[in-house]
Amino acid sequence: MKNILYSALIMIFSLSSCTPQKKLVATTPFQIGETTCQSWVGGRPESGSGIRLNIPMLSDDMQGVQVQQAYFRGKVADLKMKTEDGKKFATANFQNNPGDKPDLIMDADAKKEVGNSAPELKDKFPFELEPTECVISYLDGDTVKYHKLEGVKELKPLIYK
Repeated sequence: MKNILYSALIMIFSLSSCTPQKKLVATTPFQIGETTCQSWVGGRPESGSGIRLNIPMLSDDMQGVQVQQAYFRGKVADLKMKTEDGKKFATANFQNNPGDKPDLIMDADAKKEVGNSAPELKDKFPFELEPTECVISYLDGDTVKYHKLEGVKELKPLIYK
C-alpha cells in the first residue's frame, strides 16, 4: 500500500514540474518596426567585437511596459531605450569577446594554480531560434512576457578604426 502511495506522489510531482521553455506571447501592447542587427569590430584588440540589435518602437505610449532583455543567436543582452531624431529604439549589444581575459596560472604543481578562478557555468539558452529571429522580454505590469521577432535584417558590418 505504501508503495502505491509513494508511486502516486512521485507521479504527481513529476507531472507538475516546471517547464524550462519560456512561454511566448503572440502580440505585444506596443508596435515594433523592422528589426535590424549590425556586426561591429573595434579598432583595437581589447575593444572586442559584437552585434548590435536595433528594434524600432513605433508606439508612443509605452506606459506600464518596460523592455528588459533580448535573446539573439545564443546570447542574452539587456535592452536599452534610446531616442534618435525623434524615433524610439530599443537596442541591445551582444559582445563576442570582452577583450580582457583572466590570467591563469598553469603549472605541473597544482598548489601553484590555487589562485585561478573557476569557470562560469552558463545556463542553457531558453529558446530555439533561427539566425534571423530574436526574442525580447518585457515587463507588462508585474508580469514578464516574451515575444518572438522574425525577419531580423542584417546590415553591413561596422568596422571601427
